[in-house]
Amino acid sequence: MGSLHPLLDLYAHCTERGVRMYGGGMGEVGVGRGQIQLLASLFHPDAPNDVAPVGYNATDPLDGLPSSPLRPRPAAYGFRWATA
Repeated sequence: MGSLHPLLDLYAHCTERGVRMYGGGMGEVGVGRGQIQLLASLFHPDAPNDVAPVGYNATDPLDGLPSSPLRPRPAAYGFRWATA
C-alpha cells in the first residue's frame, strides 16, 4: 500500500463510502506482520482477513483463544501488535 499516510487516506475513503476493508498479509513478517495485525484490529476488526496472531494459525490452536473481533493490542513501543 505504501506509507502510513496514504493508507489512512484509503481507510477514510472506504469508510466514507461504506466499503469494507480486507486485511491480507501474504508477505509480511517480523515487524510488518505486527503492523498489519494492529491495523486490522483498529480499522476492520469484523471484516475478513488473514492476519490473525500466531496462536490462531497453529495446527491445534490452544483452548481459550479470544473470539473475533480481537481487541487492539498495540505494543508498548513502536507501531505493531504486541506479541507477548
